[in-house]
Amino acid sequence: MATGGDQAGSIRIPASLSGVVGIKPTWGLVPYTGIMGMDPTIDHAGPLTATSAENALFLEVMAGEDGYDSRQRNLKVDTYTKAIGQGIGGLKIGVVKEGFGQYDSHPDVDAGVRAAAKVLAGIGARVDEISIPWHPIGIPIWSGIALEGTYHAMVASALPRNIEGVYPLSLAGRLGALRDRANELPDTVKVGMLLAAYTDKYYRGYFYFKAQNLRRRLRAAYDASLADYDVLLMPTTRMMASKIPPPEAPMEALMQHSWEQITNTCPFNITHHPAISLPCGFGEGERPIGLMLVAKHWQESTLYRVADAFERACNWQTVGGKRR
Repeated sequence: MATGGDQAGSIRIPASLSGVVGIKPTWGLVPYTGIMGMDPTIDHAGPLTATSAENALFLEVMAGEDGYDSRQRNLKVDTYTKAIGQGIGGLKIGVVKEGFGQYDSHPDVDAGVRAAAKVLAGIGARVDEISIPWHPIGIPIWSGIALEGTYHAMVASALPRNIEGVYPLSLAGRLGALRDRANELPDTVKVGMLLAAYTDKYYRGYFYFKAQNLRRRLRAAYDASLADYDVLLMPTTRMMASKIPPPEAPMEALMQHSWEQITNTCPFNITHHPAISLPCGFGEGERPIGLMLVAKHWQESTLYRVADAFERACNWQTVGGKRR
């Protein structure tokens, strides 16, 4: 069992690539106190575990107000372990078409996740393919928020300001020296911070403000589908784990490897919907495939109900016809 921080998918992506369960809860459900963040409006914390039942138990311990994090308001905390073993008869699941068939989606991933959807249909869920045209637009909206937000939170100001909470003074001191030691940062971070500094200087926050406004329309697009379906379904990552480029690789290769997996995960950081990744088979090279489920705000129990039912219905290692 482990904890993770998720601003673009950094709980769900490692869960997908490693064959474990990881949940990004509704924004604010788990306090972010004491964790190094990016932009406070996309910071999430949550558990990674071997099974959905263990994950539900872990979230019960983590969830709830801590009295410090001002992002926590109007929380709806549940007893998540009660969702385990309930079955999913009558639940409606929407398979999001735009989550599949992306420009570099691996065919094993798409096939494996669709096979998992058939398993869920076979144990009583109604499963339909649906379309959410706003889903691909999540990437540019996320970029506008995450890049400039992180620049102001880590480089320009040392820590994010204008929120009430606990400020780790030792971390503030370290980050305060970041501008003078910026060349020691990884190339992937430097490129992002240079772009954010440029847009902040010459466009005075226009892209950040525009993205913050557009997040409401993206959230509304998912909410419209979630009004008809209990859960949305798609691949967590559109490909399986790829090889780490060597240190001497060109910057383009390093940048691609760093950001290639976030297209399905990062939209829900800006809309704050809870999303869980669970393993649903292996693809080429015996690499795990991740299935992502998304629910209404504060409906983590629904995610655990579906995830646990899937685990009970099959041996996930054999879904999609491949076996490790």
